[in-house]
Formats: sequence, structure tokens, C-alpha cells
Amino acid sequence: MAGIQGRAAGFIGELFFVSSVITTKDITNVAAAAITANKVIDVADMGILSKTRNIIDIPVYGADVMSKLPGAADPGTFEFNVTLNMDDVTHVALRDDDGKTPHSFIIKFTQGANVTYICFDGYIADASTGQPYDDRIQMDVSVARDGGLTWVDAA
Repeated sequence: MAGIQGRAAGFIGELFFVSSVITTKDITNVAAAAITANKVIDVADMGILSKTRNIIDIPVYGADVMSKLPGAADPGTFEFNVTLNMDDVTHVALRDDDGKTPHSFIIKFTQGANVTYICFDGYIADASTGQPYDDRIQMDVSVARDGGLTWVDAA
């Protein structure tokens, strides 16, 4: 298999929650963790994965234009929404997490025989439940990311 090719449209991603941190994020370890037992079911929406880099303006004596210096990148947060299922151990684990333990998260994109994974680590910053009068019972989860993204294409 190879990684995702060309344009991809539609919701082709699956989300996986690993209770520990995957230290070596290679195809063997990531694919072994992206299993049914770790899958977050009933995902209604997944947010974006961003990396905002701080850019520092450096005035240069005698120059008309400032120089730029890249600073540290802020991995930000990752948010997703699920239809709450209290019979699902992963939903309960997300709901009850203390926010002090790092976890690995995997998003698996499948396009025919092509597979690409995005793996990242983070802490559960918030898991809020809501029950609108005319909608489903839902849980919004916010993950405070710790570190960068690791892209892994299945070979």
C-alpha cells in the first residue's frame, strides 16, 4: 500500500485513542495501535490539526526592512465531537480522564488501498457533555497537543 494520493474528499478519517504514548511513531507501531479496540466510535466531527509558528521581527540597524526569525511552534489543540455512548469503554475513558496523563491519538485516512496515518500526543484538556433538547447527547473533547505531528504512509 501507499499513502493517500491526489485529492481526497469526504470524511475518510478514523480516530484512534491510545491510553499510553507511542514512543516510536513508525508504520509498525502506529498501525498496531490503530485497531478496533482503540477506535473512537460515533465521531460526528473532527477539528483541524494546526501548527502556529511564532515569527519574531528583528530590526536591523540602517536597513529599511526588518528581518524575520522563526520562533517556537505552538501545536495548539485538537477538538472532536462524538455522539456519547456510555457503553463504549473509549468514550468513558475520554470522559473520565484526569487531564494529567499523556496519550497518543491517531487519525487514519483510507483511500482505496492507500493508507496514511497522522499521529500526535496530547492531554485531554476538556470532555464536556451536552444534551440539546432536540438533538443527540454529545461529548466535545479538546486535546491539548504536546509536540508535533508525525505523518506515516503505509508502504
